[in-house]
Amino acid sequence: MNPPTPIEPWKLALIGLAAGVLGGGLGVGGGIVLVPLLVLIGVGRHRAHATSLAAISLIAIAGAISFGASGEISLGLGITVGIGGIVGSALGATVMHRVSPRMLTVAFGGILMVAALRLIGGADPLPGTAGLSALGETSIALLIGLVAGFFAGLGGVGGGVVIVPASVLLLGLTQHEAQGTSLLAIIFTSLAGTVVNYRNQRVRPMDGLVAGAGGVFGSLLGSRLALAVEGRTLSLVFGFLVLFVALRTLYRALRPQTDQSEVLSEP
Repeated sequence: MNPPTPIEPWKLALIGLAAGVLGGGLGVGGGIVLVPLLVLIGVGRHRAHATSLAAISLIAIAGAISFGASGEISLGLGITVGIGGIVGSALGATVMHRVSPRMLTVAFGGILMVAALRLIGGADPLPGTAGLSALGETSIALLIGLVAGFFAGLGGVGGGVVIVPASVLLLGLTQHEAQGTSLLAIIFTSLAGTVVNYRNQRVRPMDGLVAGAGGVFGSLLGSRLALAVEGRTLSLVFGFLVLFVALRTLYRALRPQTDQSEVLSEP
C-alpha cells in the first residue's frame, strides 16, 4: 500500500477548528465532526478515520489542560481509563485496517447512535457508584477504557462518546468531570491507534498535525464555553448532534450501492 497523498492544509485546519470546538466543549476528541467532514472533501473512509484519530491527540491535550486548570479532571481515573484505552485502541485500529469501507461506515454510525440515545435519555449515576471500592473503581475504569479504545481505533473517534456517559453512569463523575477526564484518557487512546494506523500506512502524520493544530484553538474555545454551561444542557446538545450525524451516516451507508460511491471509495 502506497502512503496517502497530502490533503490541502487549509481544509485540514478548518476541519480541525470545527472539531476542536466540539471536542473541547463536550469532552470528546472531535471525531464525530472530523470523520464526516474529511469524507465530505473526498478523503477515503479508512484514511478519514486514521487522520481523525491523529488530529484528536492534539485536540485532547488542549482540552484536558483547560479542564484541568479548572479542577474538572479526575487524574487517576483518566490515566486508568487511558491505559485500558491503549489496548483497545490498538486492537480497534487493527480491525479498522481489515474491514471494508462500507462496514466501517455502518460501524461508525452504530457507535454514534448508541451514544446519542444514552445521552438524550439522561446519564445519571447508577445506584451504588458512590460506594465503589478502589479495586472496583479501577477495574471499571480499565474496562471503560478498553471498550472506548476499541471503538476509538475502529471509528476514528477519541472514545469520548463512550467514556463520558460511562464515567457518569458507572463511576459517578459529574458531567464536567467526565468530560475533562475523558479528554485526558483520549490522549492515550488516540496516540495508540495512530501508531497502528501509521504502521498500516493509513495516515500521514503531517495531516494529523495540521488538523490537530486547528483543533487546538477550537478546543480551548470550546472548553471555556462548556465550563460556563450546565452539564445536562451540554449532554442534551451533544446527544442530539450525535444523533443527527449517526442517522446521516447510516443512511448514506445503507442506501443502494450505486448512490454511495462518493462516500465509500478509497482514493
